[in-house]
Amino acid sequence: MSININSEIGRIRRVVLHQPGQEIERMTPSNAEEVLYDDILHLPRAQREHNQLEFVLSRVAQTCELLDLLREILHITEARESLVRRLCDAVHWPDLAEELLALTPTDLAFRLIHGTVKRSDTLERFLSPDLYALPPLPNFFFMRDAAMCVNDRVITGSMANRVRVAEAMIMEHIFRWHPEYRAEGFYFDGTREEISGLTIEGGDVLILREDVVLIGNSERTSISGIDRLIKSFAAADRIKHVIVVEMPKARATIHLDMIFTMVDRDKCVVYPPLITGPQACRALHVEIHDRRVRAIRDRGGLLDTLRHVGLDLEPIACGGGDPVYQEREQWTSGANFFTIAPGKIIGYGRNKHTFEELDHHGFSIVRFDDLRTGAVDLDALSSYAISIEGAELSRGGGGCRCMTLPVQRDDVPW
Repeated sequence: MSININSEIGRIRRVVLHQPGQEIERMTPSNAEEVLYDDILHLPRAQREHNQLEFVLSRVAQTCELLDLLREILHITEARESLVRRLCDAVHWPDLAEELLALTPTDLAFRLIHGTVKRSDTLERFLSPDLYALPPLPNFFFMRDAAMCVNDRVITGSMANRVRVAEAMIMEHIFRWHPEYRAEGFYFDGTREEISGLTIEGGDVLILREDVVLIGNSERTSISGIDRLIKSFAAADRIKHVIVVEMPKARATIHLDMIFTMVDRDKCVVYPPLITGPQACRALHVEIHDRRVRAIRDRGGLLDTLRHVGLDLEPIACGGGDPVYQEREQWTSGANFFTIAPGKIIGYGRNKHTFEELDHHGFSIVRFDDLRTGAVDLDALSSYAISIEGAELSRGGGGCRCMTLPVQRDDVPW
């Protein structure tokens, strides 16, 4: 298999998912904020909602479960040794490695994601308030952040929060060692180039066309991280335009894909106050030519800047025309859609005003239950927006784009 991601909208062929598991139930009210949650989630309901996402995507593409990929690379001795020792070193428990390496690949995969309880075999460890040597990874079902595919290469995140570093390490080993997912190369590997203040997360990286990448300067992706990506893009000589969106550093806008997602060749879903309103985020256009940055221009707003590179997008308002609904539905990932193919998308149905706006823009609205029962034939629709449940998953702070890691899409004829 070759990695091929040259847009946000090409027909999806292969995508990696991770169903929330026991790692979610390791959260408590006292540690939820530490692991980047506002509240604890109800696992059965979160799994039911995630199953709907997987059901839809399995109808149109090959879906791959992260745990299966992890188990498979843990059969490879060198990959197993490298991953376990690097994870144990990262949490300052190097003596735990031998115990973990003695486990079967299946048991080890669960321990790496669900957490490994600490041994209180020293006074320091006994007195430590930490319950785990290797902490659980409750954010891992948001697959987009720790790794991203651009063109035929991979970027692994330089995570803004230490609690997510293990996710990036696991993804880096999958893309280096898995026989089907081995990457041709890395634009950047944040697990091996740890530089103070340099952060990159996948929710801020959107490839709009083979030569155009959009990056958010958010609370999770720093300017130094963006400069590092630009340097790599220039060296590879495929990306010609990098558009940088300066975003508020706020919980509601942790990543760019919470305020903008591309849903068709000529349409995007946006959070109006930050994309089309008077307080819209500034966009900087970085032009690359002959493997060098040739110009950086301030072109004002994002949509105007995209027109300069031949992408004239009609904005569809998250929350519709009412500022109150816009703010409410942006908070529940109303601008965060995953595009299955041009004009064919999936999102949380709880954002009803956003779906009404999609309907006004020509999208056929498809309820999950109608798809499940066969009442709707997707192949008969030229464009559609599928609504899945998301009351529980949205409380984790992300939507359908956040939960998906595309590795193969068809190229889009522009």
